[in-house]
Amino acid sequence: MYKRDAKQSMAGRLMMRSCFAQLSGETPESFHLSRDESGKPYIVDPSPSLSLLSFNVSHAGDYAAFAASTTAKIGVDVMKVELRRNTSVQQFFSHMKRQFTDFEWQKIRSPATDRGKLVNFYRHWCLKESYVKAIGTGLKFGLQRIQFDLGDLENGICKSTTVSVDGVLDLNWKFEEIFQDNHFVTIAMGNVEFSPEDRASVKLLNFSDLVVSEDPLSDKFYFASFDEKKELP
Repeated sequence: MYKRDAKQSMAGRLMMRSCFAQLSGETPESFHLSRDESGKPYIVDPSPSLSLLSFNVSHAGDYAAFAASTTAKIGVDVMKVELRRNTSVQQFFSHMKRQFTDFEWQKIRSPATDRGKLVNFYRHWCLKESYVKAIGTGLKFGLQRIQFDLGDLENGICKSTTVSVDGVLDLNWKFEEIFQDNHFVTIAMGNVEFSPEDRASVKLLNFSDLVVSEDPLSDKFYFASFDEKKELP
């Protein structure tokens, strides 16, 4: 892990603790976090004000994202649109063949340019990751069981994408997609009834916003571990 990755992970933890503190009135450092068998974080012995809270965190590229809800299952994923080193788009896609349905691959491959194909690929992948995070299974859930029908991105935002599971359209799930600075951020919200105007409330923060009141490096051993890391590969 490099400094950039550690900083993103730290930002995710700070966003989680800040949210918990605002909802409960407790101090950010008072919460004990753990992970379930699928790797999803949860609060150990939450107070009543947090007992119904569903939350999720993700980081990739230059972004970290956190989403939470007391009324819906929630999942969030971030992906940077980029091609792995020393590989072509077709080679990259060949390793991911089993992760998408034929319908989805047709959509992914429909643009004329490799760049357009990569954008569609990461958009679909971000949707799938957000969904399986929300249901709590992680990638153990067969990804070909999930099929997305993409809505239109307007000014970098889409709220009209739908999902079918095992061939059945499931309107109990809503997806908020954001495309900004070559990153997709997707929030999956499920198992509730939505009105047409419902949407996630999204706020963009920088790292300094998160550390105004909290010092993530107050532990000298944690700081030493962070400081010795390389910034990037």
